[in-house]
Amino acid sequence: MNSATVSTSNEAFEPNLKKDPRLVYRKVRARMLYEASALCNDITQNRGLVFFLLSEAQWRGLPGNTTQDAAGNNVFTVGYDVLNPIPIPANNASAIAVKVYDINTTNQRDVLKALAHFTRKTVNTLASDDISLLSDPDLGMMNVTLRDMFAHMENKYGVLNQSDFNLIFERLETVKSPTQDYSVLAELHRDLHSLLAGAGQISTEYNKTKYLADALKHDPAGLYAIEIFYRSFPAIPDRLFEDLVEIINLHAPTFITTNSTLGYSNAMATTASALAAPIDAAGHAQIIAKHQKELAALNKKNGVVPRPRSSPKTTGHKYCYIHGYQKSHIGADCNVLKANAQKQYTAQHLAATDHLNPAGGNSTVRG
Repeated sequence: MNSATVSTSNEAFEPNLKKDPRLVYRKVRARMLYEASALCNDITQNRGLVFFLLSEAQWRGLPGNTTQDAAGNNVFTVGYDVLNPIPIPANNASAIAVKVYDINTTNQRDVLKALAHFTRKTVNTLASDDISLLSDPDLGMMNVTLRDMFAHMENKYGVLNQSDFNLIFERLETVKSPTQDYSVLAELHRDLHSLLAGAGQISTEYNKTKYLADALKHDPAGLYAIEIFYRSFPAIPDRLFEDLVEIINLHAPTFITTNSTLGYSNAMATTASALAAPIDAAGHAQIIAKHQKELAALNKKNGVVPRPRSSPKTTGHKYCYIHGYQKSHIGADCNVLKANAQKQYTAQHLAATDHLNPAGGNSTVRG
């Protein structure tokens, strides 16, 4: 006879409920439901072990668990039965009946084993005061079910209070630390805005991008990425949080910090603040020209020799990103560029002086 192995694992769901439980509960809840739905699903045939977590109303409310019969009466899907033993077949039962019995008893044993492990993991996730509250004076947590613990968590941590809101906004206003990854900062902000949305306080895209940009106000690489974001989306209604995250994760890690760029970051901070408000094409052109001069000065100071460009002979010509080198007009005066300035072309296209910056310009020389 084989003896069962008793696990003393300290495994818990991450994050757990031992610190700031209301702020992490949505993540804990989602993780529990996800893992429960994947356990023994081949046996229960309906969302794994989720039935053992939810209340009757929550279970019946899941899509597909409440249907109607021909008479219009509600028919509720029942959960897997672990309370009643599998009926033992008669002495003269067929081999098939005996085989079905063996399969069903094995399945029930596997479900009970998975439930025991999931229950221990849930207990380890709770804070000590939760365990104290739920425990029986004599039996401790022995008879506390998953459904009991889940209902307790729903009631205690499912609604944010004023101190939670204060902490959420305090974290949104905290600047990035030097060792914090940009992706981690973005995830933190995304989760905090998700908490607010769950509490009925949905953040606008403007507020989302502003909080994240403000968190990078002392970070040179972050300011560099924010400047690219503002230039890519000059119109405020077009600025989305996920677009900002994508640009930060793409450009900030490639920024090289030197003594020169640390000083340069102050100028970028001023520029980023200015770009938070809409700027016309002429304003963008002035800012681009200013940065081009500052970059040239930095290159000269650092002894960097710009790589010569292979440009055509354009003496006496004007340049337009669309129409190339000609003697008619510059990009800032081009009707085609100006008509599509907010949709396809940026201020950098309007201010282009050759076909290499930005890349892809018309290199044709006319006249």
